Amino acid sequence: MTDMQPYERLAALTKHFTTEVPLDEWLWHSLYEYAKGDVPAPEQITEVTDLWAISPEGYGSTEIAFLARLDGDRWASCVAWSDTSGFGCRQDVDWRINPTREAAIAMGLDKESRTHLGLSLPGEENDR
Repeated sequence: MTDMQPYERLAALTKHFTTEVPLDEWLWHSLYEYAKGDVPAPEQITEVTDLWAISPEGYGSTEIAFLARLDGDRWASCVAWSDTSGFGCRQDVDWRINPTREAAIAMGLDKESRTHLGLSLPGEENDR
């Protein structure tokens, strides 16, 4: 069995967000297990500032996007999805680490994630 302790701490950081799908220990574990990109260690995450998590079909599938402050004043972004078969079957989990929040928004999040998080870049807000 995988040690869930670092994921319990991360789940606690996101508990106050109102999302369709709570970012619980299992989902945090999945975000690390199936990660690609520049992945921060769980203990480097000090705060999650923006979170969007839904299940488009209402079961099984998941879409997640968030920004997190890291120790040392860097920022991480994560954009992830799994289909109705869940993480471990078909998924994509893309992490990015950037030196600033602005860079994490511009280079770490895709346009759809920025829109869902309310973090559109200049010129995107009218591009619907």
